[in-house]
Amino acid sequence: MFKNKLGLEKLTAKKLCILAMLTALTVVLAVYGTFRIGNVIKIPTKFITVFISAALYGPIWGGVVAAIGDLLNSFLMPVGPWLPQITVVEFLCGFMFGLFFYKRAARYLLRTVLCALVLTALDIVLMSLLLTQVGYFPSFAAAVSIRALASAVKCALYIVVCLLLKKYLVSFERLMNK
Repeated sequence: MFKNKLGLEKLTAKKLCILAMLTALTVVLAVYGTFRIGNVIKIPTKFITVFISAALYGPIWGGVVAAIGDLLNSFLMPVGPWLPQITVVEFLCGFMFGLFFYKRAARYLLRTVLCALVLTALDIVLMSLLLTQVGYFPSFAAAVSIRALASAVKCALYIVVCLLLKKYLVSFERLMNK
């Protein structure tokens, strides 16, 4: 395996095409697979392709797919103004998927639950702070209380989807490496 100066695997044309496809699927899932409650609370399914890219290619590429997907979604189907802080939070979520799942097979259930809890904590704390800062909510407590139900649903969705996709990750990896 050839690595560049940053220690990342070299990006081949095939990997670039696969990551571009996963990014495009992230945008499609963000547009058509997001369940919205009002203008602020949303339950997305775009994390599925971010999870796959992070599990197959690592935390950096998982974060890049999440960030570019968020950026494209913000410009193609805007719900409000583009906030770069949200793109950073999306990168962190993709990065966390990579930290928990890239080249790791042991204790999958435990890692899945821990990852879901970390992502939920990131979502509740960072997004509530950010949305309070830009004026969507009057206070941090109001933001947390309003977003708590959606975050709990997202946490359960993370766990279920990651557990269901476990058996397909090996097949995905074999298919990607042909």
